[in-house]
Amino acid sequence: MNPTYVRKRKRPEGSGLWGAYLIGTDAFGTWFYTPARSLYRANNGEFCEMAQLGPGGPGEHCVQLAPRDGWWFAYFRASGLIHVDVSTPAVLAGAEWMFEDLELDPFRRPDGTVGTEDWDELAEAHAVELISDVERDAAVAAARALEHDLSAGVEPFGRVGWDRLAAAVALGLPPLTDFADRPLD
Repeated sequence: MNPTYVRKRKRPEGSGLWGAYLIGTDAFGTWFYTPARSLYRANNGEFCEMAQLGPGGPGEHCVQLAPRDGWWFAYFRASGLIHVDVSTPAVLAGAEWMFEDLELDPFRRPDGTVGTEDWDELAEAHAVELISDVERDAAVAAARALEHDLSAGVEPFGRVGWDRLAAAVALGLPPLTDFADRPLD
């Protein structure tokens, strides 16, 4: 199985890049799998392990979902955490999937706690016109809808994401660590 790449862009500049195996599409969107110990590269050239358990890693297995229609990109992590980047819709651009981060980060922790981080970052980015009014409104609506869906276990945040993760881990695919042919940004 050949990997693809996912690039998360930050405004006004910056990005992160990681490898992922395309593991399928369904009514929810496009699913990716990044094995434990895979690398994430920032646009400054620094590396860390993707989906780190804490500062310094190690990285954990992670399934990601780019929805068919939505302003977000979700991560289902082996530790039981669901983290979502509210973002522009992910698009395939050449050999990479790409989205632009709109700052808000809804989550559901393993203990069931649901919330959204970085409201202050959204406000700051909007104030300096890095995020338009339309994007801000879409980001707020997406975060509120995601909080509801995460709390209620609405699919794919019920069993679907976890089933995708279990099936991906069972494939035994190697970590993705080679970025030699990918530009920094």
